[in-house]
Amino acid sequence: MVRRTTIELDDRLVERARRALGTATTRATVEEALRRAADHADAVLAEKVDRQRRFLETLDTRLDPDVLARADMWH
Repeated sequence: MVRRTTIELDDRLVERARRALGTATTRATVEEALRRAADHADAVLAEKVDRQRRFLETLDTRLDPDVLARADMWH
């Protein structure tokens, strides 16, 4: 889905981004910047999920059942 919108943009910032991204138009620059930001956020989330999964896979080596079974553990 594509929608038309009007926003105010800093011309110097758009030009810097255009050069950095190698895009030809303001629209292409904004879309590429948004795409890269979203891809980065997805990658950061995937890495976080992977770290949590790896930690949970080793949880049995980190738990002490004797400590968990003590009554004072839960007070």
